[in-house]
Amino acid sequence: MHSRMFPLFLTIMAVIVLAVPMVHASKEEKYQGRQHGYDHGYRDGYQHGREDRERHLSFKFETDDYKHGDRGYDKYMGDHDDYKQGYRSGYQNGYNDAFYSRPGRFAEIYGREDSPEVVRDRYSYVTEVRPGGYPDIAFDIGYRDGVQAGAKDLDKHEKFDPADHDRYRDGDHDYQNSYGSKEVYKRSYREGYIRGYQDGYGRWR
Repeated sequence: MHSRMFPLFLTIMAVIVLAVPMVHASKEEKYQGRQHGYDHGYRDGYQHGREDRERHLSFKFETDDYKHGDRGYDKYMGDHDDYKQGYRSGYQNGYNDAFYSRPGRFAEIYGREDSPEVVRDRYSYVTEVRPGGYPDIAFDIGYRDGVQAGAKDLDKHEKFDPADHDRYRDGDHDYQNSYGSKEVYKRSYREGYIRGYQDGYGRWR
């Protein structure tokens, strides 16, 4: 009896051992999807909230971008639904901060470097050159770099000058051949960098 049960026991144990990494990966993917969504949503919501405040409009964050919840989404960012959940949460928080004149939390949100898992997923997702390249990836990388540079310049009481940074001048940080034209990448990267620098520094004019 025991000899017949032993192979079954081994099979069950093997399933359990194999399932543990899968559960961990699923949790990690869910976190990455929500975090990507939150980052993008906060950025968009803050801009909308600032515009409404400056125009003396009433408080209203439920725009089409908020309702759709997937602006800026790409496959390497994780699960689509997780992204949407994070986006809406970030959008509402960003809108609230800007509308009520609270300092933006850009340095806190974008100050961290992308994890190795995110970089790996981004590179593995982009396996072929597509027409027009990947401007969203270039913009996002530039934006993150710009936020970090703007926040540092503000802390050091440096003048507002996004162009006075090597990464802006080079414009090709984290570029990969699979992203397509380097010139297109640089253009989108610098657009993102300036936007990020403005948010990190807290100055938009």
